[in-house]
Amino acid sequence: MKNIVLTGFMASGKSTVGKCLSEIMNMSFIDTDEYIERQERMTVNEIFSCRGEAYFRGLEEKCAAALSETDGTVIATGGGFVLNKSNIELLRKNGIIVNLETNAEVIKARLDGARGTRPLLQNSELEDILARLEKRKPYYDNCDIQIELDCQSLPEDYANRIIREINNKG
Repeated sequence: MKNIVLTGFMASGKSTVGKCLSEIMNMSFIDTDEYIERQERMTVNEIFSCRGEAYFRGLEEKCAAALSETDGTVIATGGGFVLNKSNIELLRKNGIIVNLETNAEVIKARLDGARGTRPLLQNSELEDILARLEKRKPYYDNCDIQIELDCQSLPEDYANRIIREINNKG
């Protein structure tokens, strides 16, 4: 069975939806940030702080190579994972790329809870965050399926929409 790879901006719900999707589909679940943290024995914040963003992006590339060898797995990627085109190319070989498309309303609703765990959100104003989202949009659009987020739906709703879209694509 092909992997299902979730992409999207920070705090778009990739991990939450991914866990739900993996349970419904009876598939394994891997969060790339957690995978990297286990490999490095450091949190993402610590990696950014001690080694920098470029080092972290290199770890994401190694992660993509390793996870491209799996199958039957729901993979939740970090928000910047898509910035390296080869990451998506690797995961697309045995996966369906599903983008959780967010907007300003969703970001505003989730911003405060996300600041503590995402280094690129710390000390950032909403306008800066929205500008980063806009800059990344072409990378997020490099997907097989787009699922638009809102502030009302539950993770199960998104998981079921993903399943329907995958089945519709055949």
